[in-house]
Amino acid sequence: MSWQIYSQYDEDSLIMHSNAGLLRRAHKALNDVELLRQSADQLLFKVEECEVQLPEAGITKAQCNCSAQGCCKHILTSILWVQENVSHFSTIDSSQDCSSDYKFENSTESPPQQHTHSATTAVGQNTLSAKEKLLNFDPNKIQKQAGKANIRLAYEFIQNWLAQPEQCQIDIQTNKISFLTDLSSDPVLLYPATGFEGILSEINGKQKIAAHLACVAYFFLQHAPEKWQWSIELSEQQHHSSQHLSLDDREFIEELKIICQHFIQQGLSHLAKESAMSLHILNMQARAQNLPRLGSLLRALHGTMRQFLEDDVQVDEQQIYNQLAHLYAYLTALSEIESLNPEFQTEALAKLRGVVKRDYQNETIAHLIPLGCEWWSTESGAHGLTVCFWDVSEQQLKEVTQARANHLDRTFDMHSAANTGIWGSSLSFLLQHQLELTHAKSSSETQLSASTDTRFLQKGSFNELTISDLDQMNIGISQWETLHKILVPHSSLEQLKSRYVLLRHRHINAPELNELEQYFEYRVTDQQDIGLKLVIPIEPEYRVRIKHLTHLIQNEKILATLVRVETTQQQLQFIPCSVIWQSPKGLKIFSLDYDHPIQKKSSLAELITGRIEKLLEQKKQWQKQQHLSALEMLVLETQSLLEFYANTGRSQFDRDDQIKLNDLAQQFADLGLSFIYNTLQMDATEDTLATQLLKWRHVLLQLQRLNQRVALEGQVTS
Repeated sequence: MSWQIYSQYDEDSLIMHSNAGLLRRAHKALNDVELLRQSADQLLFKVEECEVQLPEAGITKAQCNCSAQGCCKHILTSILWVQENVSHFSTIDSSQDCSSDYKFENSTESPPQQHTHSATTAVGQNTLSAKEKLLNFDPNKIQKQAGKANIRLAYEFIQNWLAQPEQCQIDIQTNKISFLTDLSSDPVLLYPATGFEGILSEINGKQKIAAHLACVAYFFLQHAPEKWQWSIELSEQQHHSSQHLSLDDREFIEELKIICQHFIQQGLSHLAKESAMSLHILNMQARAQNLPRLGSLLRALHGTMRQFLEDDVQVDEQQIYNQLAHLYAYLTALSEIESLNPEFQTEALAKLRGVVKRDYQNETIAHLIPLGCEWWSTESGAHGLTVCFWDVSEQQLKEVTQARANHLDRTFDMHSAANTGIWGSSLSFLLQHQLELTHAKSSSETQLSASTDTRFLQKGSFNELTISDLDQMNIGISQWETLHKILVPHSSLEQLKSRYVLLRHRHINAPELNELEQYFEYRVTDQQDIGLKLVIPIEPEYRVRIKHLTHLIQNEKILATLVRVETTQQQLQFIPCSVIWQSPKGLKIFSLDYDHPIQKKSSLAELITGRIEKLLEQKKQWQKQQHLSALEMLVLETQSLLEFYANTGRSQFDRDDQIKLNDLAQQFADLGLSFIYNTLQMDATEDTLATQLLKWRHVLLQLQRLNQRVALEGQVTS
């Protein structure tokens, strides 16, 4: 009966399909409802001179002839009237049933077979549970309704839920099934009686169908996996050509550009939780459309916004602004890829697409030499173990990482990662042996997979190597002047090939405490006596590294240090992770996170005692490099002005600020940077202010990037 589904909608369902304010107004109009007609498949009402149709398909198919779009007050009022008058409908149904029975009993003809079958079916459906009704859905019909693009996106959602079941929790009730997912703060509500099209949720319209399909498919996979078969091939390499952007890709890119502008227009200080959550869905859509690098950027932006909304003091609007500007520039580069000469398009698009991490290429690596490792964690909750090797034949450093996206996997921690190790072998074994890999899987020039399918053969112990072997194999960097060429990208969209570098130094000094910057400084010199500063922040997770590295400097001969490269606005920082030192039994790798030296004395207390006083007394050469140049001051002042408008969401410059921006532009011209001058002088009618703010921010970030340097010291004095 058409009225029964409407009696099942609770207040949360009605609010989800409309809003709380509209529902309150609907309650006030209950006295203006008149039931005009009731049929087997539809109810017709008159509400405040408007006609409302409530079909048996549920609220998503309800119609009203008023001017409002979507679910209006009149539709809600009609549903509320039905819920308050259930006894009225029950009486009508009962009388109709009796009349029907009497008619057939007094008739010489048998009731039509079709009618009997329909009645039997209806009774059977009413006795089925919500779970049984859902499992009676036709998977092929549902997928055909959804379309190929939504099937691929739904598949991405499900892969995430299968890996992290807590991200999709199912609650089966009498008349409905609720899915609490990571796609929305509110649940997805499925009323089996209304079919696939009657599912309710607050998920973004363009991704809603895929999300609903994912919920249905996930339910089947949990309760009747034999009934669910995907109707299309879901291999990432088959559903998109890597040489061209499809129409769907181009539409998606333009949609994301508009989203970036909307974030600026609403003001970064006024971010909404729903807006940030939508980035999580868009990240998976990018992966479904074979744009993994775009997915990575969206995932990072979503993580930063989420931390900001959680009042993380380490995240501010400036970081979000930077990421949005970079994302907008990346999207612009993607959208303009077809303007390049055909011979450059394929290579450029391949770099901008990135590589799907699941799509590794098998290979054999003849000789790998371990360099060290690091246990790391990020503010978003991701944590993992990265081990670095030197590929002798390729003459480059390669990373392999075992990680988790968040802390929900309680079995994965620092110690379990070391025991499990990489490729089925413990971390201790890997750092002590040279290897040959077969069935190795790589996703880029410098990234290896931690897949257990990889097999390895021992090629000897690490301590069999000598210093001359390191020289002959060109392992590590021994001249600091080459670091700039290796680490500073040539393009604003170019990514660092590796986050790690092995520095082979002639000498490493005892640390100094930089009280202003809150980190310990370790100066290392190369063969030309050029100095380079390594730093370890004064944070709880780095205390063990500070203690261990200080002890080794005082008591052992350190030959090389594996460092992680961190990018700041003015310069690159190098954070020690592991060291290679000369022991009586040969070369050894010491992990600053995992290994423990034999303590002859407490070094950390001695390190801190007297260091602060010495730092304040002496004027060091490094402090001279902290003074900002005229260009750096100009960039920071311009950035500060742009940030004000990005944070507040104002649609145009105040007159005084426009004059100030013009003055700043002229100062860039005076320094010979006419390109920056011309950029800041753009006519405001060409783009919205939000678009200009994104473009200006990216240009200024690249200017800072070009000015980035590896801080070197001409001569280190002990």
